[in-house]
Amino acid sequence: MATIQLTLPDQQLSALKAKAESVNLSVDELLKQTIESLVEPSSAQEQAMAYVLNKNKELYERLA
Repeated sequence: MATIQLTLPDQQLSALKAKAESVNLSVDELLKQTIESLVEPSSAQEQAMAYVLNKNKELYERLA
């Protein structure tokens, strides 16, 4: 596991701390969860991709 270091303006850090406190998380945990949600595709996104791939499967096979 890697460690990263961020430099934030005091105002952003204060807002981040307040947000973390409002959802009963540490700042670290809030950031981890936020990053996970950005990196991991949602099931809705996966379903949409599967739909498009399936819908256009014949076209993709002809183009290959």
